[in-house]
Amino acid sequence: MFATLDQARALDALARAGTYAGAAKLLSKQHSAVVYAVQQLEAQTELELLDRSGYRTKLTPAGTRVLEQCRRLLEAERELAATCHAIKTGWEPRLRIVMDGLFPASAVLREVAKIAAPKTPTQVEVFAEFLSGVESAFLNSDADLMISVVAPAATHLRSLALPPIPSYLVAHRDHPLGHARKVTTAMLQGHTLLTVRGSDPRLQLSTAGLQFAATIHLNDFHTKKDAILAGMGFGWLPAYLMERELARGTLRRIAWPRGNAHTFHAHAYHRADRALGRAAQAVVQGLAGR
Repeated sequence: MFATLDQARALDALARAGTYAGAAKLLSKQHSAVVYAVQQLEAQTELELLDRSGYRTKLTPAGTRVLEQCRRLLEAERELAATCHAIKTGWEPRLRIVMDGLFPASAVLREVAKIAAPKTPTQVEVFAEFLSGVESAFLNSDADLMISVVAPAATHLRSLALPPIPSYLVAHRDHPLGHARKVTTAMLQGHTLLTVRGSDPRLQLSTAGLQFAATIHLNDFHTKKDAILAGMGFGWLPAYLMERELARGTLRRIAWPRGNAHTFHAHAYHRADRALGRAAQAVVQGLAGR
């Protein structure tokens, strides 16, 4: 059986008004149209929805349950109308973001939460990749927005600068590189470098091109931080990820004269032939102003 929206509106109005005349007034319809809609709903459900024994029309227990479902149907109609209106006014149905795992995830999630709060129709998907893998994921997934610290090879993209990300070459305080007052290149090369998969020479890190006793490629920066804290090796970490450990002295910047600091310059990229919707614009503007 199928209940129409007109039938659902008629039953809802009758329940609110208590009389057919009142329901007709609420719906701006003829009295007979409301009576017919309710009768048709009863016929289709094969249920007695109304108790007609008294002066005022009352719902039967079955009518009360059917009314609940009718109101869900009407609410779905309102949500559909609101979604269509929002899309017409510039909110995209879907926003897919590929971000570099080096970028603060909390900042991206905060902007996504702002979009979700007013119940916009945009469904947001966020994927994390690392360094050189970000551009490949962006292009292969047909994503709308890319947040990267590596300049892309693709030339058909537009960009907006985001706040820089300072990073430091660090080791645990008990690691030989962590408590040495001055570290030579030979000393540095004698230890294990911890890095994240997808490292890219375009980053121009001071450690690029050097050979180390061992190099361990990890899946993400949080794992890398844990490995450094465990004394397994040394490596580059973004400052925001280790503020507490640096302040306490648990992690220390390696005293290497050739450079123990680096600034990553993040940008938000999107395709030049595809205008950003309101959700994407809100994310980019929020990140740029954070």
